Amino acid sequence: MDSKLREEILAHAHEILSDETLLRALIEASDKNLGSKIVDLRSVALHKMDGELKKLKRSNQQVIATAYENLVGMKQVHQVVLKSLEQNNFDEFITNLNTEVCDILKVDCIKLILETHSSLQNTKEHASKVSEILDLYPVNFVNTYISQGKNNCTDDIVLRPTPKGSEQLYGKRSKNLKSEGCIKLKIGNEKIIGILALASKEKEKFTAKQGVELLKFMGSVYERRISHWLS
Repeated sequence: MDSKLREEILAHAHEILSDETLLRALIEASDKNLGSKIVDLRSVALHKMDGELKKLKRSNQQVIATAYENLVGMKQVHQVVLKSLEQNNFDEFITNLNTEVCDILKVDCIKLILETHSSLQNTKEHASKVSEILDLYPVNFVNTYISQGKNNCTDDIVLRPTPKGSEQLYGKRSKNLKSEGCIKLKIGNEKIIGILALASKEKEKFTAKQGVELLKFMGSVYERRISHWLS
């Protein structure tokens, strides 16, 4: 080896050891010198460590991405809840669903479904004015729609691809909607049962693997707000 090159290497040994690419090249060169009949465990260990490092990096990236999504989701739900507290009557509440809530949650359609009840006569007459958001359906519609024929379904929140029959909720818009989040509402000590349905054109907006805690909190606040006006 050239003496000057050797001196340079010795003078910068720390940088060489910190350079992953250069270090791998040196070990591979050493492997070639050893010959094909000799197994160098250093190379095996390096490749194994390299694979584990890449796996750890991917895992960390996923954790960070999930944490960020949760933070964004929490901020969105908190904004929506605060907006609901600003509404002075049921009309304002419905209008807000169709405007600000849609924008904050970044969904393409929101529907509020209430099962018909004697206390909803005035609401039923009023529904035609806000029918884009509010609809009234017969008793037991909510459980039927949420369960989609599954007899053992007890979930109050479902996140899924938009099912067959979703046009009952979304009308003609249903053909463009790919996923939905349905929150079952129990209003006024369960005197009124309803659904707050959030739908999106994105397939991955609502999936079964997502957590439901934030939507559960949002639903509980909405139950109390609606109960204040209707029960």
